[in-house]
Amino acid sequence: MKKVILILILTLSMSLIGCSSGKIEETPETIAEENANDELETKDEEIPIHPDDIMPEINILEPDSIGTVYMEATYTNNSEYPITGYSVKILLKDENEATYLDIYDTIMPGETSPKFDTFGPETQDPDDYEILTLEVTARTEDGNDLYIDYDFKLDEATWWEDSDE
Repeated sequence: MKKVILILILTLSMSLIGCSSGKIEETPETIAEENANDELETKDEEIPIHPDDIMPEINILEPDSIGTVYMEATYTNNSEYPITGYSVKILLKDENEATYLDIYDTIMPGETSPKFDTFGPETQDPDDYEILTLEVTARTEDGNDLYIDYDFKLDEATWWEDSDE
C-alpha cells in the first residue's frame, strides 16, 4: 500500500514538475501576454518565502523488519503564508537515486507539520543524502496560490502567483 501511494505521489510530483517547467523558462512579458493573472517574479526581487524559513528536519530511521530504511521529516512554517503543498526532492547518494518527501496538509504560520516520510539511504548516514529542490505552494492574503521552486544546486528560486479568476 505504501509503495502504491509513493508511486502515486511521485507521478503527481513529476506531472507538477513538468507543468511548472514551461513557466520557468518563459519570460515575464510572455506570461503577462498569455494570462494577466499569472505573474513570474524575477531573481532580483525578494523571495516571498525564504527556504531557510521552512527547511525540513530530517531523521533517518532504523531499518524496518525487511531491512528498508526510511527518513521522516517535519518542517516549521516560519513564513507569513499558509503552506498547502511541500515537496522536497532528495538524492540518495549511496544508490544515486532520487526520492521525495511530500506533504499536502495546510500548515499555518508558526505551526509544525505532521511527520511525513520516504525512503532513506541504506547506509543510514546523514551525509548520504542531499536536498536538491524544494517546491512550495502557499496561499496569499488575496486567496491566490503562490508557487515557489527552489533549486539548491543552482542556488536559485522561481515563483509566481496564480489566481482563479
